[in-house]
Amino acid sequence: MSRLALLVLAVWVATGISSGVRAQPVAPTQARLQEVRHPQLGGATVQEVMRHAALAPQIVDYEGTKILSILRGRLMETITVNEAHKRPVLTRLEFLSPDGVAGRLVLDDGVRTWHYEPRLNMAFVGPTMAIPAEAAERLATERYRVRLLGMEEVIGRSTVVMSLWPHAGRRERRLWIDRMTGVTLRSEERDPDEALVATAYFTRISYGLNLPAALFQPRLPAGARVVSQELPPAGLMPLPAVVERIGFRVSVPAALPGGFALLGGAPIRHGPVLAAHLHYSDGVRALALFVAPSARLGPPGRGDQVPVLGGDARTMVAGAMRLLLWETGGVRMTLVGPLSLGEMVTVARTLGRPGP
Repeated sequence: MSRLALLVLAVWVATGISSGVRAQPVAPTQARLQEVRHPQLGGATVQEVMRHAALAPQIVDYEGTKILSILRGRLMETITVNEAHKRPVLTRLEFLSPDGVAGRLVLDDGVRTWHYEPRLNMAFVGPTMAIPAEAAERLATERYRVRLLGMEEVIGRSTVVMSLWPHAGRRERRLWIDRMTGVTLRSEERDPDEALVATAYFTRISYGLNLPAALFQPRLPAGARVVSQELPPAGLMPLPAVVERIGFRVSVPAALPGGFALLGGAPIRHGPVLAAHLHYSDGVRALALFVAPSARLGPPGRGDQVPVLGGDARTMVAGAMRLLLWETGGVRMTLVGPLSLGEMVTVARTLGRPGP
């Protein structure tokens, strides 16, 4: 893969487990007129529980230990992370084990992400993984069939268990949402097409902490090199504004297969390469699309070939995340997200066509 693609994957994989969102008021929708109140939820509705979970990071501070377990086919990967969140948008992830990732640090402030890799003594600065709360709550109910599975206890706390089944695709996601705080204490994702089972769960958690802001500031060891994509301070902006800033045409659809909608984008720079970073979401999962003129980039390099897309299309897997890189019309497309290869190829074919 190119250096830009590897930087994208490093930052995206590291921050893909972050649950921080930027909350905004949510406009009422017609779907809420048909909400059903459940006695198990004390008269609350499924939509109200999902809204509570989307808004939780804005109102709750917490710190705890989380286990990430990824089973892909016969290969199992388990990672232990210390996760801290300070409302409304600050998130810190410190990787504890295994040895290969111990010492890795990820800081997200809702605009950008710092990812420090101790083995390289390098810090990568990239776009935030946060999904705005209004998009998370609206898209989750629009793109998924959401239903209540019941109540379960997780680390001594009562949780509401939700099933989210996509209208398009077969990758089900289950959430164990703390009834009191709205924080997701456990999540599970299954993809039968990819033989993938990904779980994330807290083994301990503490709420209401007065976490110092300094805990979420990057403090790098002496000699550490910083590789930055030079993100603009404004965060996500409409696509026409991104195109105006980068100076080349980006023609992509506002909606992708699987229910993904474009939330916005930002111009980014990595060395001499000026690219567009576009952020898609279906309310639960996030996709990052990076677009740059292929003439400014080197050959794709590492990764498995994807003959169905032709040329030098490549793919790479890291945990539950996949990167797909291909070229169309003199433009290099790099797509990163928690999708199967088949889903990625379907999205790539959509992106390869001229958009509106």
